[in-house]
Amino acid sequence: MRIDLYNIKKKGMQMAVVTTGAVLMSFTSLFAVPGFSVHAEETKEEVEQQKEEAQQGQAEAKANAEKYQKKVDKLTATVNELDKQVTDISTQIVQKKQEADDLQTEIDETQTKLAEAQVSEDNQYVAMKKRIQYLYEEGDVEYIDALMSSASFEDSLNKSEYVDQLSSYDQKQLDKLVKTKNDIAEYEQTLKDDLADVEKVQADLEQKQSDLDAVISQKNEEINKYSGDAAMQQALAEEYARQESELDDKLAEIARQEAARLEEERKQEELRKQQEQQEDNNGGADDTDNSGSDDNSGGDDSNNTGGSSTGTGRFIWPVSGPITDYFGPRESPTAGASSNHMGIDIGCSYGVPIAAADSGVVTVAEWGESGGNYVMIDHGNGFVTMYLHNSSLAVSVGDVVSQGQTIAYAGSTGYSTGTHCHFSVFLNGSYVNPLDYL
Repeated sequence: MRIDLYNIKKKGMQMAVVTTGAVLMSFTSLFAVPGFSVHAEETKEEVEQQKEEAQQGQAEAKANAEKYQKKVDKLTATVNELDKQVTDISTQIVQKKQEADDLQTEIDETQTKLAEAQVSEDNQYVAMKKRIQYLYEEGDVEYIDALMSSASFEDSLNKSEYVDQLSSYDQKQLDKLVKTKNDIAEYEQTLKDDLADVEKVQADLEQKQSDLDAVISQKNEEINKYSGDAAMQQALAEEYARQESELDDKLAEIARQEAARLEEERKQEELRKQQEQQEDNNGGADDTDNSGSDDNSGGDDSNNTGGSSTGTGRFIWPVSGPITDYFGPRESPTAGASSNHMGIDIGCSYGVPIAAADSGVVTVAEWGESGGNYVMIDHGNGFVTMYLHNSSLAVSVGDVVSQGQTIAYAGSTGYSTGTHCHFSVFLNGSYVNPLDYL
């Protein structure tokens, strides 16, 4: 008997599809994120809590999948060992069957020899009768009557009063024939005893083989069950990872909206200050002077704010290197990674500095399951950039950075297959192709 891996996988996946479908339906409804819109009642803390729960769920599902897979591996090893025993027993059964066939052939040959010995004895008896006839013709009636009244030829030999009348030749021939026949009969019985022993061993082996087949069948059923459990847990882990990725995007959207809110507040504050300055200027000079003063004041204020937190709108490359993955649809490079690439991947060496593409305010600087160590910068005018998979970060939330300033160091954290910088650009809350702005 062999392990039917095809059926095991097929049954396991069927079980996973049926069971996982129901589980994921409720799971998805629990964590469903409709697009990237942020409702007022959903705070950053609430989304982070959902993300933490997704991470915990993913870790638990992975652990369960690994636990069930270990059971499958252990059971498979057991079945393989039992299968070897069945193969050995099958070989022994074939050998015993051959031994039984050989013994039966030898028994048949012995029975033929026994029949031939009986014929030889009968022939000798006929010859003896001829000699008896001769004695009768010579007148030894008493000897003949005793001999002829015997039940068999052997019986006639046992009548002691006539044995000494047999010829020496007849005595030797009869002794020889009787011994030969007895020897053959004894050998035949020995062969039959040996055949019975071989057939018993063969029957015992066949019973043991049947018992092992039953155990293997039971183990394969357990393999089917645990394979299905492992597949279900793996599917759950992948669903948790997908939800976590959506929650990361949601957190990024929250950060973007928060940055936009802060930018709007900054602009309102700037406008308020300009209005106050305008009122002050109007109160201390004539219209011409006030107009000139307003121009100077407005120019100074713009320089002070734009130079530090508002970008130029012209992005530089965050790191030098080849593009290893472009913006748009793609085949997912690793489990958990998106098949719709919302940025470009720039290949580089581990630990090289990652630069801010433009001046702005750091709105996110943290760890994410899919993006690893990542940074988001609000450059004003609706532009936000994002830098993923860093080995470490060099800035914190609220930092004002200049174009070209080091904000992180390249790595391969999160859902990544090698050291690179994932660079994304948002315009008014939507992903855009970074190559259109570099």
